[in-house]
Amino acid sequence: MKNFLLSLVLMVALSLAAASTYRRCPAEVNVRCPPVGNTAVHLPHPHYCNMYCLCVDEGLAFVLSCPWKLLWDDTIRVCNWPDKVDCGNRPMQHF
Repeated sequence: MKNFLLSLVLMVALSLAAASTYRRCPAEVNVRCPPVGNTAVHLPHPHYCNMYCLCVDEGLAFVLSCPWKLLWDDTIRVCNWPDKVDCGNRPMQHF
């Protein structure tokens, strides 16, 4: 019983730690997420060109970042070189 409780506490702690490392996308993106199917749905981040959103459930998306120096290319739905991407008025987020 003691091992079971310890395992349960550890699982909850790890779940909370993992959940806190992901940032949710803004509401205007989350409402565009369809029900989860067999394919991943990627949407552009509305504020930053080097970020994008991955829908994980209907109405829920998390922020992901492109590798260094790459920007999200919504036409081909991958991170791409800056000279190939039209960011419109979305800047890069600098860390």
